Amino acid sequence: MDMHGTIFDYVNLVNERRLVVSFKPIALLVVVALLVGAAFSGGYLLGDRHAQADARMDTPADFGLLWRVRDLLRDRFMGEIPDAQAQLYSAIRGLVGSYKDPHTVFLEPTSRRIERDEIRGHFGGIGATMGRNEAGDLVLTVMRDRPAARAGIKDGDILLAVDGKPITPQMNVQDVVALVRGDVGTRVVLTLKRSGGATPFDVAIMRERIEMPSVDWRVLSPQDHIGYVKISVFGERTNQELESALAELADQDVDRLVLDLRGNGGGLVDAAVDITSRFLADGIVLYEAKRGGEERYYPVKKLNSPAQKWTLVILIDAGTASASEIVAGALRDAQRAILIGEKSYGKGSVQEVHELPDGSSLHVTVARWLTPARHQIDRVGLTPDLQVNISAADREAGRDPQLARAQAWLRGER
Repeated sequence: MDMHGTIFDYVNLVNERRLVVSFKPIALLVVVALLVGAAFSGGYLLGDRHAQADARMDTPADFGLLWRVRDLLRDRFMGEIPDAQAQLYSAIRGLVGSYKDPHTVFLEPTSRRIERDEIRGHFGGIGATMGRNEAGDLVLTVMRDRPAARAGIKDGDILLAVDGKPITPQMNVQDVVALVRGDVGTRVVLTLKRSGGATPFDVAIMRERIEMPSVDWRVLSPQDHIGYVKISVFGERTNQELESALAELADQDVDRLVLDLRGNGGGLVDAAVDITSRFLADGIVLYEAKRGGEERYYPVKKLNSPAQKWTLVILIDAGTASASEIVAGALRDAQRAILIGEKSYGKGSVQEVHELPDGSSLHVTVARWLTPARHQIDRVGLTPDLQVNISAADREAGRDPQLARAQAWLRGER
């Protein structure tokens, strides 16, 4: 799933977790439909808290108008009429959109399921990525030693159908991903076409648990004792992965580190607190200001980590958001790190997640967070201490001036 775009934090009421997640913006299709209230009948909203809502909500809407418009569309519209489910979801998106908050959103079941996979860091799948080429074909790229590769699928194979369901140009990649993923140990049949081959063929694959590591690390400069850690998302396993990374780097005499949070759109708030605690011995990670003036704070956890004494540089850019801004902001406020790169996204609100009976979910903004020095991040972002941009020419040539500047700073070139 494409995890870039609008970012939002949220609290998962079912699992009682606080999350900061990036997600593709949901189109606000203001289409009138039926039974808007049905989506809110599952008991996942906050009951008494909603009784204290704005007094305007006490005035019942004229839902007769809604039904009148629906009937007119049904009876008079010249064209294909969307099914009842599509009308319902569109109406909910319109209702949610009327609150004019980009982070208060409704996710349909497919989007919600894939979102959960991203945070868990694993799913039942075949070990292949997919994307559309210029012709609109859905092209596969396989991962080494995963089920798809072992079944004989090759990079560039075109996906035509999943379990007999044709893949059309109108289907988005996320919906196709949902078809391919499934429970571990179940079988999926892909119909493929290979370049140079005129005849489509079927491949049956047994789904396996596919892990998505969130931390990558290596030694950048042994002579300068500089290491590198990139965190792509703050998921359930990120803290454990980072612990292993730091231990391995310490064994290789690293005592200076580049922490790369570029393009990291978020994840679990608990993971952000853990990651910050790997670099701080004490202090505050963030403050959370709630409706009505209530406030809470998240303290640094007492974790044993070699990196608490290392010299640290953090790389940020416009894709650095939510949980990654929490980490970067906390470490800079504690004077443990400088920030190099470009201004971050600027997302600092918290959402509650209400799981709905059909597998969809409603995310509602309920709080905002501040850095330990009470700097606002929401709609402001973090400005780097050293502004370093990457040009299109740099990318084409494979150059990374931000990483190069970070290494130079760690070598003492201030």
